[in-house]
Amino acid sequence: MSRKPSNIVYAAADKVPLGTLISLGVQHASLALLFVVYPLVAATEAGLSFEDTQILITSCVIFMGLATILECWPRFGSGLLLVQIPNTSHLPLAVQSLAAGGPALYAVMSLIAALSQLSLTFFTGALRKLFPPEVCGVAVTMLGVALAEPALRRMFGLADQGGAAMDLRYPMVSFAALVVIVVLAIFSRGPLRLFAVAIGTGVGWGLAHYVGLTHGPTGRALADLPLIDLPQLGWPGLAFSWAMLPAAILTGVISAVDMISTVVSMQRMDDADWHRADMNQAARAIRPNTVADMGAAVTGGFASASSSAAIGVAFATGTTAWRVGVVSGVIVVLAAFSPRLIAALSVIPDPVVGAILVYSSAFLVVAGMELILSRRLSDRRIFTVGLAVMAGLAVAILPELVDATPDWAHPILGSPLSVSTGVAIALNLLFRIGIRQEASVPVTTDDNPFEATTTFLEHQGDIWGARRDVISSAIPVVAEAAEMLLDTGVAEDGVVLRARFDENDLDVTLLYRGAPIEIPTLRPSPEDLLGDAAAVARFVGYMLSKRADRLLLGRLGERQTLTLRFEH
Repeated sequence: MSRKPSNIVYAAADKVPLGTLISLGVQHASLALLFVVYPLVAATEAGLSFEDTQILITSCVIFMGLATILECWPRFGSGLLLVQIPNTSHLPLAVQSLAAGGPALYAVMSLIAALSQLSLTFFTGALRKLFPPEVCGVAVTMLGVALAEPALRRMFGLADQGGAAMDLRYPMVSFAALVVIVVLAIFSRGPLRLFAVAIGTGVGWGLAHYVGLTHGPTGRALADLPLIDLPQLGWPGLAFSWAMLPAAILTGVISAVDMISTVVSMQRMDDADWHRADMNQAARAIRPNTVADMGAAVTGGFASASSSAAIGVAFATGTTAWRVGVVSGVIVVLAAFSPRLIAALSVIPDPVVGAILVYSSAFLVVAGMELILSRRLSDRRIFTVGLAVMAGLAVAILPELVDATPDWAHPILGSPLSVSTGVAIALNLLFRIGIRQEASVPVTTDDNPFEATTTFLEHQGDIWGARRDVISSAIPVVAEAAEMLLDTGVAEDGVVLRARFDENDLDVTLLYRGAPIEIPTLRPSPEDLLGDAAAVARFVGYMLSKRADRLLLGRLGERQTLTLRFEH
């Protein structure tokens, strides 16, 4: 069972009061529906008809709601609060395929992307090696960086102004909404904190209306839209293009990386004792998403993915309960039956959206850094992280680098997240070359066991990238065991420390020539410390068995072995 962090009011498995549950669900659903602008942009760029655009958006809304329900529900998905939005990674693929072959071509390419994403979930063991904490940390950090660009453009009113002078009303509204969200999230408790984002949004929206920054269908235009109507779905047909195939496969891989990043962020937020990414849980999140993407593809819709902005909302409200996600998914599905509601929610002022995205971006950047620093960083890992982040920043800061590449590479290289994560994975695999998973060092009676153990384990911990707390807790236990064997004379000619590491355990074995020590099942009396060497060894052996996660005794040739296992 995970331990709930102090800043979380309702953790993943907690039950939330009905009124609070519905209110939080509405917050997440409202934010998710704002992002229907992405399929709208794709349709506009590709020149789709009004009818095809309506189908693209309606199908997207329905299946992103269903995906949210399935992903959040423990019986079907991950049991985490993962709210879906239209998948931004699909934008380049959608624009190109819709322009080249219409909805039929995008449907097939979207199906291929979903299948490539789904295929990764069957290799969870390999995923753990590909995504150690520092690689996950790079992905989460760059998720925040990728979110920062559209967030800041909306915050300062630069999204649609081109080279025009900045309108100071935009930052004024954004900062007002952001200050309200941050103040309530940090300094308040109870309902005010739970509804920090909703309150901040309301304040920003009201201020935007006052200064004249509201836009979109209002008055009669909004009233002309039906309040309730059956969703329009359609069969788009099927078309194929070999030229689009690499982009479709890579879009699926990028979407999987994006999903893993959001899952790891939620795992880290929900567990005060988080140690490593649970890739099985990530796979359980990805699979419902791919099924929903397939449903959207065959009904003419746009693909969806977990929302990084929703992670910021979860942090601000202190709620990671999966039940909130289920409620928000139901609300999103119902919204597809109300064109007027979708239109009303889609006209939230840009500076208010910018404030929410800035908050989410800031949280993701810090969460990614925390993931990176959760491990000891050797020179290899420092360069893995540094070069990967620089690669992502390069394509974000210098878009002309992407423009100079072939068209088929633009969907891959145009995303700082995909570039950084790809470089981090490649360097992580490259820098594994030459690293032994097992190392040893002799310790004699002339050595200080504590100093020898500290030097040895800290050096190996840096090379292996072991967790700092595991190395820190292992050092005194191993040093005590070595000192006991040497001082009592049980070890006749010194001790050899042999450490072995994998992503699950750190094993430190002490090899020595001499009599085997005993691990008594009952606690020895304090008087044993005044007895002979064997009695002292029994007492220390008992204490060691309680301080390590597991203690194993054995024999290797002529030497006795005492293995201390520490879960990683």
